[in-house]
Amino acid sequence: MAPLQETILSQNHRIGIVETPVQQFYSKKSVFMTGATGFLGKVLIEKLLRTCYVDTIYILIRNKKDEDIHTRMEKIFDDPLFEVLKKDQPKFRHKIIAISGDCMLPGLGIEPNERALLIKQVNIVFHVAATVRFDEKLKLALAINVCGTKEILKLGREMENLKALVHVSTAYANSNRFDIDEKFYKNELLSGENSIKLAEALDEKTLEKMTPELLQNWPNTYTFTKALAEDLVRTQSKGLPVAVFRPAIVIPTSKEPVKGWIDNMYGPTGIVVGVAAGLLRVIYINKNNHAELVPVDLCVNSLIASAYDIGKNSYEEPPIYNYVASPKNPLSWQQYTDISRKHGEQVPLSKTAWYYSFTMTDSKFLVTVLTFLYHIVPAALVDFGLLVCGKKPKLLDTYRKIHKLCDVLSYFTHNIFRFSNHNVKNLYSKLDDRDKELFYFDMDDVDWEEFLKHSMMGIRKYLMKEDPKTIPAAHARFQKLKVIHYAVVYSFRGLVLYLLYKLMMRFMVLTP
Repeated sequence: MAPLQETILSQNHRIGIVETPVQQFYSKKSVFMTGATGFLGKVLIEKLLRTCYVDTIYILIRNKKDEDIHTRMEKIFDDPLFEVLKKDQPKFRHKIIAISGDCMLPGLGIEPNERALLIKQVNIVFHVAATVRFDEKLKLALAINVCGTKEILKLGREMENLKALVHVSTAYANSNRFDIDEKFYKNELLSGENSIKLAEALDEKTLEKMTPELLQNWPNTYTFTKALAEDLVRTQSKGLPVAVFRPAIVIPTSKEPVKGWIDNMYGPTGIVVGVAAGLLRVIYINKNNHAELVPVDLCVNSLIASAYDIGKNSYEEPPIYNYVASPKNPLSWQQYTDISRKHGEQVPLSKTAWYYSFTMTDSKFLVTVLTFLYHIVPAALVDFGLLVCGKKPKLLDTYRKIHKLCDVLSYFTHNIFRFSNHNVKNLYSKLDDRDKELFYFDMDDVDWEEFLKHSMMGIRKYLMKEDPKTIPAAHARFQKLKVIHYAVVYSFRGLVLYLLYKLMMRFMVLTP
């Protein structure tokens, strides 16, 4: 599959091979994208350029104090993700145009002349941008996730030749319920439009006080505001070729353009790194629950196909695509952990705090006790040693961040969600056979063993920036830490047994 995908675009136009239906849809089209600097956005850009003869991709980028939009854009393409594309199409960058803007601002903060360009030229829109911090302040989350969506819909309505607009949501937008179909769910307390008015009328402090009451059964502001954004799509997209795409937990690439690529520590990846570094030793989780994980490259393929679908078909209401793990090919959290650990031991990190030993439990009492013994006590001792040496203590602060990550994930790893994905399955079945190969996204056939093997290597190489040449030395160090770990564990157990024995003997002596 990969060789075909890497060369099909250049071959098509060199020797006249007829493009696939999906390629034909994107051929000579202009695309506008938000969230291009993010994980999903980067993979989407790469895939479109490598496999579709698009005319131009306009990407909305926010200026930062220390970096302008052009510097930020160049950083995108410095990533190893684009190495295959650079070899096949060395001059691809002329197809990328950066547009200065911000989803928080009215009109997306786009200058009038650039807005006029987008209105005239753009045919396909992917709204990927969002704040993905689970604990984001509600006012900011509303500004980015809800107001930004409203501005995208407004811009899309002005576009002269719009063929498709895809709003990227999340499978957990409606996580206040546990059965989630491919349909809109109405919030009886607050609509998307009224949430914007609320954010405009109230200051941040007042809104923060109201947040618990507003959230109701939603676990955090991220999922809550994504649900409100969906409500805007439901109420304000009439007459537009719009769809909602809901990916589950997005993880490293499975096959293309490189195996195991990842650039962030969101979700399970952060857990894996914490365990591999020897820091995370216990987590509150229902280990038998299905892990709703989707490889980012398959996710992007489905996203590209969803735009094609709405561009070619008419729907009375915007279709929703739940891109989730397959019920036919499930992966439990226990399996995810066991397989990741097995392959992680083959490619350990060079710098680890300790040998990794990891416990999953669905007992709050046990996780509290073990967290104190395995995390807090060792961290306090290390920090005390650093203070004695005149250095700044840092391990307790590190654990506070780790525990915060575990806390926000616990709702999703402990509860059981049941998703329908009929629209996604139908979408795949309708594709031409060539498109099924070029834009493959059938989760039924994912080889989790093979995938997680490459994921562990990818985390080491692309995320932790460790050269594969350092694996032998890291493995030797890992084995030494293993010996020390078990020496400490069994010494401690021996000490406990000895103390218990002494107490029992003392009790027997005192008992007449």
